[in-house]
Amino acid sequence: MKYLGLIALIGVAVWGGVVTGLGAARGPITILGNRDFTVENGVIAGTGTADDPYVIAGWEIDVPAGEYHGVRIENVTDAFVLRALVINGAAALDGAAIRIAFAAGGAIESCAVASSVNGVEILSSMDISMTNNILYVQGLGLRVTGESATEYRHAIGDSNMINDSAVQYFYGLDGERIEGLETRHLTVAGSRNVTVVGNTVLDGDGIQLAFVTDSTITANIAGRNSNVPTEHAMHLYASERNTVSSNLLKNSRLAGIQLTLSSQNEISANYFGVNDTGIRLIGSNDNRLVGNELLGCYTAIWLVGGSQENRIEENIIIGRVTEDGDRRQGVILDLASGNRMERNALTECEIGITVEAQATRNEIVDNTIIAGGYGIFISGSYNDIEGNLITQHMRAVLFPETYGKSVARGNTFSENVFGDNQHHLYTNLDCEANEFSGNIFLGSGMTTMVADRGVGNRWSIDGVGNYWGDTVIEDANGDGIGDMAITVYPSMAEDDAPLATVNPTQLRVGVLGSLPVKAVSIGRDDGTSVEVMSLIAKTASQRWVGFRGFPKALLEGFPGILFVFEEEAERRFTMATVPFDLDIAFFDGEGGVVGSTTMTAMAEDLYTAAAPFQYALELSSGTLESLSIDEDARLMLPLTDD
Repeated sequence: MKYLGLIALIGVAVWGGVVTGLGAARGPITILGNRDFTVENGVIAGTGTADDPYVIAGWEIDVPAGEYHGVRIENVTDAFVLRALVINGAAALDGAAIRIAFAAGGAIESCAVASSVNGVEILSSMDISMTNNILYVQGLGLRVTGESATEYRHAIGDSNMINDSAVQYFYGLDGERIEGLETRHLTVAGSRNVTVVGNTVLDGDGIQLAFVTDSTITANIAGRNSNVPTEHAMHLYASERNTVSSNLLKNSRLAGIQLTLSSQNEISANYFGVNDTGIRLIGSNDNRLVGNELLGCYTAIWLVGGSQENRIEENIIIGRVTEDGDRRQGVILDLASGNRMERNALTECEIGITVEAQATRNEIVDNTIIAGGYGIFISGSYNDIEGNLITQHMRAVLFPETYGKSVARGNTFSENVFGDNQHHLYTNLDCEANEFSGNIFLGSGMTTMVADRGVGNRWSIDGVGNYWGDTVIEDANGDGIGDMAITVYPSMAEDDAPLATVNPTQLRVGVLGSLPVKAVSIGRDDGTSVEVMSLIAKTASQRWVGFRGFPKALLEGFPGILFVFEEEAERRFTMATVPFDLDIAFFDGEGGVVGSTTMTAMAEDLYTAAAPFQYALELSSGTLESLSIDEDARLMLPLTDD
């Protein structure tokens, strides 16, 4: 091993008149208080003062199976030095070759760790120094934790190596820039106004931020390239008012980004690829998660530990079906309250949004949830679910059976659109006093697509009921409300104000319903122009949604979509989950047509133009021809904001 060269250089040392040959074998060292600094525990010199610390040096420690640590020092105030130790075989996943806890003023110098899972753990300690240590580990090289900023105040320099990579540990920075490092460990602690940009931290300890404020973390790469038992790609602990943007977090064993006791941070425009959890918040409040893309994470976003008042906005969540048919989870609201989830796009999830029994008073608004197992899985109470598009699921909304363990009550479902699901909605025996109004249930056979087994659930509020698809509704006075109640089985509850008609242009329909509508002018080759009513999709999540999952029954009279990009580029469009044909026209940055075609419903093909484009207009099939929009047409620019 490479550490043998280090030991050979040290050779034989003399401390306090005692000659010791380095490499003397012994078992693990455990010191659980000052009284344990003894010769039996490997002390060869020193009195424990700052000027004359206890010296534990020259030992080769083989950690037996079942033991957690090679050296364990806890609850000490005396000064000590670990010097030139060789520690092998610390194989416990929750152990470490060296563990220092509740200590101050210690030092780890010129030690070597090999054939171990984890290297050094420093817990709730202060002023520990590390120099010239060489760690070969399978998991975490260095873990530092604490409950205050001062418990991260350590002198850990880049002379320490983890798997041949220099440790990068920073404390007490103010205004500095950390840029372009390639490492397995990057910690920033007790700092403010720091910029962490363009660093690569793979197959190691990730990027750790503790007690960091008002800083920017951007364009970094963190996570794993290989299957090693590391933890989070990035972790914010007790950190506030930071911006974490445009990072690539991939393949982490735990979270791509975890926020623990951290508030008022913005997590934006990051890409999460196949992490166990994409973003996890534990006891973290008032954060904004916006515009992130999460692909193939077992759970994309998870709020727990009493996380409150967070906003989850405009994220793209693709669960992706694995080879064995397994789908991933979208968003889990566990022990979480007062959070708002708005304008997100979710697809291919086993469960799109889970609202657990301890999740209360959350708002789930204007999301597009398509092509999965279950759209919303709800056991919590007093949550508002409004304006969502939930289509192409086995069951769009499920109140799962809890067998008396909890009761889901007081939830409000309003103005949601349900289409192309095997079953739209099911309430269980353990739910009561939930309200359903203004929802659009499309299709036929509502007696099987909507089932209510709860107690006291209401199906019309303030004279507004729900739209029941192909069910014949008589409306003699033409006020849009049916004359006869609809009975919801098997509870026999009644919707006494069913909606007789629906106007697609007035529906919220998830993300699309939140987009502005404009009259887009198209100039034709004969000098005339035509105005096309179009939704304007400018952000990544808006553009990604397009007509995905949109019910064919609502297409007639619905606006087109104009996709607006920041610049000209080659791009491709998909018809995955779009259940009807569409016309598309592509325009360059000056508004000239660079291609057009008709895209086929549910096709696996990718559609693009012959040249780079900046705008694309989607319309129902046949519209381009009927409006005489051909290769000589021109999109009239600039687009107005009204």
